[in-house]
Amino acid sequence: MAAVLTALAVQPGCDEREEKGIITKEQLASVYHLVELVTTRQLSSQLLQFEARGVEMVSLFNALLTGVNKDEVVQYVLALMDELLLAQPAFAGQFHSALYATQGTLDAFDPLLKLLSRQHLFTVEKAALVLAKLLSYDHFHPAIADAHAEEVLERKLSSFALWSVALLKSVDPTDGYDQPKVAQVLAAVQQLVATAPGRKAFIKADGLPLLLGLMSGGSYATHSAVQLLYVVLMVVWSLSYTPECAAKLAAAAGLLPKLVDILKNVQKEKVVRVTCAALRNLLAIETCASDMIGAGVMKALQNLQHRKWADEDVKIDVEYLAHALEGSLKLMSSWDVYAKEVASGRLEWSPSHKSDTFWKDNYKAFEAHDCATLKQLVDCLSSSDPTTLAVACHDVGEFIKVRAPAPSSTSRPCLLLPRFEAHA
Repeated sequence: MAAVLTALAVQPGCDEREEKGIITKEQLASVYHLVELVTTRQLSSQLLQFEARGVEMVSLFNALLTGVNKDEVVQYVLALMDELLLAQPAFAGQFHSALYATQGTLDAFDPLLKLLSRQHLFTVEKAALVLAKLLSYDHFHPAIADAHAEEVLERKLSSFALWSVALLKSVDPTDGYDQPKVAQVLAAVQQLVATAPGRKAFIKADGLPLLLGLMSGGSYATHSAVQLLYVVLMVVWSLSYTPECAAKLAAAAGLLPKLVDILKNVQKEKVVRVTCAALRNLLAIETCASDMIGAGVMKALQNLQHRKWADEDVKIDVEYLAHALEGSLKLMSSWDVYAKEVASGRLEWSPSHKSDTFWKDNYKAFEAHDCATLKQLVDCLSSSDPTTLAVACHDVGEFIKVRAPAPSSTSRPCLLLPRFEAHA
């Protein structure tokens, strides 16, 4: 906030801009009036007067961002736009309205996209935040459809999502949240995924695997690492609100087991809160309940039920998840639970592993569907987790014991020996 107020207070070179013909005297007066409203905190009550001048106001900002190169002036304009959007988010609708009113020719998003290549961190950060707020705005509904304007808006949203994802690729999870570029890009992504259009654009830009990498690549031993995890989880939680994106989350390999793993191992309350909120949203996806159970969420929830929470929402979500998943668990057979656990890639010493009855009753199920569960179990032998590795070794031994053919039998265990040789 201090940087924003500083940029607003300086007011560099506006009269100079007017003299050079970049903006008119009337536009300059409008800028000063907006600054006065912002600095005196009267913006919310008086911004309505600008709604009737939408195209005019968008043209003003477009002219400033297109005609000015000096960083301090650009930062001044960006800070002003950000304050306008903070005070009245519906101001973003004026940019959409102007785009449709001019059949896609008044494109104020383009100069903002060009600013993303600047070197100054504040310029890029503010341009990214303003763009995310403008492009992801979803409350504007044009009176008359215009295919060209719609195509322009979709293309700009896609370009910004791709820029965000490209920047995410440069983030090292071991750096934590203290690196300026990390905070910068994640702030923009958070704003982008605040609405359904931005969420869909982020998923389409293939941003989901990067989120999983940021959740998995670092430790949670420092405040910075926990803060990075929390912000990434906030993005996941936002994505889970749109059914199309929630389905992608549910289908992402390793995501649900990772969320469950976070519940088991991270104590920070805000991390638990947002993880539970995301899991609760994902219960709407048909397969998620059984996948969560297979990943060992029931034990994690039981532990969380015994903790004291400062935030009542955490307790509510933990109880909701426990109740909902208990109902799902009753509908699953012991084999269903075991198969989901193996598919998650994380094994624990749950009762089935050491039950002779389980192995005698279910060993043939390992060979169903082209030995899918057996292959997944053998893959667990490559795990870096000591418990998973120990349980996998035990289970493979149990399978060999109950499946081994009699001396006179000509049958052979399905694909098991070749797979073992590959891991020898």
